[in-house]
Amino acid sequence: MKSVLIATLFAASVSAQAPQAPAPAQPAVPVTPGTPAVKAPAAPPSTSAPVLPDTVVLSVDGKKMTAAQVDALIASLPPQLQQAARAQPQVLGQIFLYQRLAADAEKEGLDKISPYKEAIELNRMQVLAQAELTSHQNNLSLTSDDQQKYYKDHQDKYRQAKVRVIYISFNPTPDKPAPGGKKLLTEAEAKAKIEDLRKQIVNGADFGKVARENSEDASSAAKDGDFGVIKHSSPYPEPVKNAVFALKTGEMSDPVRMPNGFYLIRLDDLSTESYDEVSNQISQDIRQDSFTEWLKPLQSQYSVKIENQSYFSPRVSPQLQQVR
Repeated sequence: MKSVLIATLFAASVSAQAPQAPAPAQPAVPVTPGTPAVKAPAAPPSTSAPVLPDTVVLSVDGKKMTAAQVDALIASLPPQLQQAARAQPQVLGQIFLYQRLAADAEKEGLDKISPYKEAIELNRMQVLAQAELTSHQNNLSLTSDDQQKYYKDHQDKYRQAKVRVIYISFNPTPDKPAPGGKKLLTEAEAKAKIEDLRKQIVNGADFGKVARENSEDASSAAKDGDFGVIKHSSPYPEPVKNAVFALKTGEMSDPVRMPNGFYLIRLDDLSTESYDEVSNQISQDIRQDSFTEWLKPLQSQYSVKIENQSYFSPRVSPQLQQVR
C-alpha cells in the first residue's frame, strides 16, 4: 500500500511539473576544405563547491537537511521512484507530506482499526514474502564446475537455429475494416494460400523465390526469407520456437498459426553456442531452475481444493434481490 500511494503522489507531481522539451539543435554549418579549424569556446569553469555528506541541500518545514539525509531518504524509496526524486527534487515534498500524514494517522490510532489494520498487515506480508523469494533466488552459491556440468547436461537449451520464413497475414477481426482500408485475407484464405505455397516448395519450388514473391514479412522477404537466428531464450512466441526446434536441418514446418497470420519455417542450420558464449545465461538458468524446484512443492502444498462450490458462487446484495 505504501508504495502504491507514494507512486500515486509522484505521478501527480511529475505530470504537473513535466520539464519542457529542449530546443531543437541547430544544423551544422558546412566547412570548406582547407579552412582553418576554429576551436569551440571553452566551457566556463564550474564555480559550484563540491557537495559533501554534511552539505545542506534543502530545507522543508523550517528544517534543513544534509546531502547524507536526503540520500538516505531517496534510497528508502522504490527503485522506480528514486530517479524521479533526483530528477525533480521538488517532488520530495510529496514524501514529506506523506510522512506527516502517516504520523498523524498513527497518533490517532488509525493503524489499529479496520480496515487500515488489515491493509497494513497485508502489505507487510507481501513485502516479507517477496523478500524471501528474492533471498532464495539470489543466495545460491555456484562454482565453475556447477556451471560446466549444467552446460553439458542441458546442451539442447543452448541450441540456436538459423531459419528462413514465409509469412501470410489475415484479418483477425473480419467484422472490422483493416487499418488504412487495406484488403486483408480471411483466416481461411490465408491458411489455404500458405498451404499452397508449402505444396509448391515440397514439389521443388525454391523457398527463397517463393518468399521473395509472397511473404508479407518485408525485411526477411527481401533476403529470400532469411529470418536470422532463433534461440530458446529468444523473445518469440512458444509455438514458433517449438516448431523451429522440432525440425531437422533442411526441413520445413507445417503452417504455424499466430494471432495475425501463418508462418512457414525452414531450418537452414542448427548449432550449439559455446560455453563461453552462454556462461552468464547458464548462471541465470541454474538459479531459475533451483528456484522453481524449491517453489513448486510449496505451491502444491498450498493449492486450494474446493470442498463446497456453492460457497464461492456469486452473491447478490440484499438490496438487489427481487421483491415478491
